[in-house]
Amino acid sequence: MAVAAVFLATTSASPPTTMGTAYNMVEQYGFPPGIIPQGVQSYERRKDGSFEVHFSGECGLHVGGFKLRYSSRVAGNIQNGTISGLEGVKVKIVLPWVRIREVSRHGGEIRVHAGAISRSFPVSDFSLSPQC
Repeated sequence: MAVAAVFLATTSASPPTTMGTAYNMVEQYGFPPGIIPQGVQSYERRKDGSFEVHFSGECGLHVGGFKLRYSSRVAGNIQNGTISGLEGVKVKIVLPWVRIREVSRHGGEIRVHAGAISRSFPVSDFSLSPQC
């Protein structure tokens, strides 16, 4: 599954860092790399935990029976086990698209928070980055 992918909600005077890849970054915070789809063009992670990931265009995926949509820019704040202030990722619930606001990891599960709805998925669903 690819949910989150994760990045910049706030700015900082701290210089951005781009050590490794965006996939390495999420792994450092306890997430499997598959929460970010393939095709990252660039990314930044700031010392305050804010980050931004850029793709060449929008990306639509099917994960666990749900449709996900990633914008060309995904941003938020990442810390161990939580991605908050998420921008640029939506899930289709029945008819409307709902913004995913947070993704958290609890043991062997990834929990996705979209509006008033939350859903858990096995971490194994995110072991590989899906292709758009």
